[in-house]
Amino acid sequence: MNVLNIIKGRHALPTAAARLAPRSWRIIGVTLLTILLLSSVAGALMGGEGLMWTVWQSEPLKLVVCWENPGAADPLPGEADQTPGWQRRERVRLALKRSWEREARIVFVGWQQCQNEANPASPPHTMGPRRPGTADENIKIQITSSGGGQNTGHGSWGDYQQSGVTLNLHCGSQACMESLAIHEFGHALGFYHEEERGDWPNDISGCPPQTHPTSPPWWPIPTEMRWGAPDRDSVMAYCSGGPTALSPGDVAGVQRAYERHLPGTLLSLPGSLCLSAHANAANGDNAFGWACDEAYDDQEWQYDAVKNALYIQWPDDPSETRRCLDVDTKNYSDVQIWDCLYGTNQQWQFQKTMIRGYGGLCLTRTAAGAGALTMQSCTGGDRQLWRVDQSDITGFVRLRSDAGNLCLTQNGASGSSALAEPCSLGNTVYLPMVATSAGAVRASTPPLDAAPNSPATKAGWIQHFYLAATGKISVPSLFSDSLCLDVQDVWDSDFIAGKGGPVVGQRVQFFKCYNTQLNQKWSFSGHLVSGNRCLALNGDATANGAAAKVTACSSAPQQTWDYHW
Repeated sequence: MNVLNIIKGRHALPTAAARLAPRSWRIIGVTLLTILLLSSVAGALMGGEGLMWTVWQSEPLKLVVCWENPGAADPLPGEADQTPGWQRRERVRLALKRSWEREARIVFVGWQQCQNEANPASPPHTMGPRRPGTADENIKIQITSSGGGQNTGHGSWGDYQQSGVTLNLHCGSQACMESLAIHEFGHALGFYHEEERGDWPNDISGCPPQTHPTSPPWWPIPTEMRWGAPDRDSVMAYCSGGPTALSPGDVAGVQRAYERHLPGTLLSLPGSLCLSAHANAANGDNAFGWACDEAYDDQEWQYDAVKNALYIQWPDDPSETRRCLDVDTKNYSDVQIWDCLYGTNQQWQFQKTMIRGYGGLCLTRTAAGAGALTMQSCTGGDRQLWRVDQSDITGFVRLRSDAGNLCLTQNGASGSSALAEPCSLGNTVYLPMVATSAGAVRASTPPLDAAPNSPATKAGWIQHFYLAATGKISVPSLFSDSLCLDVQDVWDSDFIAGKGGPVVGQRVQFFKCYNTQLNQKWSFSGHLVSGNRCLALNGDATANGAAAKVTACSSAPQQTWDYHW
């Protein structure tokens, strides 16, 4: 059965808006419109103003999902595919975790049978989404055995709607079920079909613009919100053929609408679970995987590049005590939380790591190895694998090829290409001594050299970088105007106008740092190693509570982590 035809469905629009109540102990939130004014826009998605769920600083967008008729997923008499119903439902849940949840501050929770709510209401109802655990459900799924997918209300306008999302879980293949779910939940997040954009080109073969009756509920779309240029590869485009993964434009768009994960997020790929530990627990309390709910700062791991340590802190601790990720020295496999002693069992290294950036694409070396870097689809091939090494300069790192001896290099002014060049040897920077107010003598950091731009001095810096807040990879400002690793693309004003966005092959450069530029934000994706063993979650690593372990390194997906700093 053609997945493209299955995805097509009617998407009605009732009226309502939504907000998300913040935690009392954290910062109050801001609306999506405010975020749009403050930050850059990128991607290739289109939504409607007033449909998007409100984003708060206090927690991710947390939506309760339920099944109206879970038994309808069971195989039909005579159906060729006899996959059990529970497994089909789980495929839907995991498809959303590997797509929308992996890339942005979104978490879908619940996944039980829908209940009769104590205080049902019709739109505009209670301006949800409401909290999990209150028996209130935001997205109600009805399973069908014919047709494709439907969505009765885009974004927050579909909150609480009976049969708000309809999914055919008998459409013939796992890929079909997953693509339907990703597409329809894109609508649930407030995104429209790409072909409904007012700027959709007329000359894309097989992808004509969509027109609808002018009467409600189809048209007109509330004020269009366009993130980047039109994208025929988007999961929200009919002509994309029913993909089961987000396009680069989708990644940038959803990160723009619902933000990247918080700094410190360490996310396991199979189930998009965050590494968690109770920062106020006793020494020896086990680390585990849990939905990325950002609760109590128990998932915000800071990386100490000097100690090679990962630590969390309890926000109510006036002493700001660090609690380190620790391998149990008694059994050498359990991973736990412990006071930071910085022994070898608390040291971690990023190895076989992809440097993932704009649109989820990866920093890639040329076939020859050395030379200018570009952004390519992430494959995990040798040309995309790096390791994070300690720098000779306190607090900085070197990004070295996992195989061979090539390092990320900045060697030019703003706008110069990012390079992979042979790692320089013996590049220790000899720092002048500076007297402190107490009369003690220490080395200055960064060095206050009398001739900081001399070739001899600069050679010690061009392969050393600082992992700056919110995902930037920056060059020491002593020799430049705070240059950051940057994917060349259009300016913010053009993004907001529906232009630009991430594409394979984009040039990578060093450019003046901007706090809000999405094309200057990076993350690591790969192995986290302690004592030549890799961090992993136990079992299939898809259920809350999966225990954290270290085990022999392999290509198992349970050993792949996204780290945001």
